[in-house]
Amino acid sequence: MNLDKSISPKPVILLWGGKSQSKIINEMILESKLGNVALIFDKTIEVPEFETSARFINRIEVLRNNLGGVSHFVVCIGGEHGYVRHKISNFLESLNLNCLSIFHEKSFVEPTSIIGSGCQIMPGAIVHKFTRIGSNTIINTNATVDHDCDIGNGVHVMGGAAIAGMVRISDFVTIGTNSTILPRLNIGEGAIIGAGAVVTRNVPPYKVVVGVPAREVKDVTFSFEENFL
Repeated sequence: MNLDKSISPKPVILLWGGKSQSKIINEMILESKLGNVALIFDKTIEVPEFETSARFINRIEVLRNNLGGVSHFVVCIGGEHGYVRHKISNFLESLNLNCLSIFHEKSFVEPTSIIGSGCQIMPGAIVHKFTRIGSNTIINTNATVDHDCDIGNGVHVMGGAAIAGMVRISDFVTIGTNSTILPRLNIGEGAIIGAGAVVTRNVPPYKVVVGVPAREVKDVTFSFEENFL
């Protein structure tokens, strides 16, 4: 597993989220012996959805009082929630915690590519030459990102998706499972590409597109409870 090798000593880690994405990240950290997952936070559940020796917290005020000794974090929220993932990451960084990136050992990221903080790159994913990926982006299992792409913050490229060369993807976009984006296209901020869609033209911001070829079907809106943090 290819992880941030600059981390020394081994970090003490907070996982934000106690469901399936957290279970996967927790296992990847255990496999790599990267560090110690000390805390798991999720306000939406009473107990984590997997076995763990980490302390589980579901109240933000309790979390704030128990961050002593924690050095790093991973925001374990997948799906179309890239905007939320990015906002939470910024909040945790404001508390002087370090955002941890995790690349699975069976993924491939070309050395000429630049990957931002807090990214999660899963097994079989390929990132080709001269691509730039922003912070808090997930490249899921067997997805491919071809050369010279520019991918923003809080993007989720789902399993099996294929992004051709020189594509520009703005912040908080979701690319559905097994979808295809043809070369040199621009995908606007917050857009959602449906599963299996074939995108043959630029997609405006905050639109959902589906089908072959992809067509607009509705708008997207984002919301986030700032006062929760």
